[in-house]
Amino acid sequence: MKTIRHVVAVLSALTKRKSNVLTLAVFGMAALLGAIVASAAPPSQSGFDAEITQHAQTMIEEGRKIFRYDTFGSEAFWGDALQLHKAIAGEKNGGIGPGVSPKTALSVGLKVDADALPNALKEQLAAGKVNLDDPATTIALLKLNAVVGVTAFANPDGSVKGMGIQCAFCHSTVDDSFAPGIGKRLDGWANRDLNVGAIASLAPNLTPFTDLLGVDVETVKKVLTSWGPGPSTRNWTRMARPFVPTASRPERSSRPLSVWLA
Repeated sequence: MKTIRHVVAVLSALTKRKSNVLTLAVFGMAALLGAIVASAAPPSQSGFDAEITQHAQTMIEEGRKIFRYDTFGSEAFWGDALQLHKAIAGEKNGGIGPGVSPKTALSVGLKVDADALPNALKEQLAAGKVNLDDPATTIALLKLNAVVGVTAFANPDGSVKGMGIQCAFCHSTVDDSFAPGIGKRLDGWANRDLNVGAIASLAPNLTPFTDLLGVDVETVKKVLTSWGPGPSTRNWTRMARPFVPTASRPERSSRPLSVWLA
């Protein structure tokens, strides 16, 4: 009987000892993991280091704004020279011709930033209550800065007096999360759906092209409409060769058309 009690006492002592060891091991591991995490975390910054970090973040934010919204004066070409905004607006909205509807704009590769749309408008779009065949809707989207890479400049009465483009015109697209051509921005992703030639061919005044090449308007339109969707850094001379005899010597250039003609 004493032997049995002795064995029970020994087992009880061993069990308690193992429990204490296990507890110590758990706490030890927790302390070790805490030390590893602490050593991996970046040290808190102060003074000049913190100022550098803040300055870098500010530069990133400013660069994003420039990329998305700065036209760099391109409205002098697209608006003042080509008068493309008049073709987009249409006669009923103070421009000329039938105008460009959202459906047409999307079909030539323009994109709409869903985050720039008010929630009420998103709900109406989802319910099919927005007329996507009306150029007035295109103007409304431009005024919301919702058309990726395009800025419209308005008169005091609300009519459009000009337009320019930004870096994002060619170098941003959307994820189509709301609808085809409408979604969240993907800055830095090439817009491979963009048909710059088709867009430019709508311009009421193609004199900058005809004067440059010494050809008529119809020839210019043939060149522009031959481009198709894809990168906008087209080489005008190379693309014009099949249509313009004087364009037999291609130049090596990767600059956008608006810059090439400046």
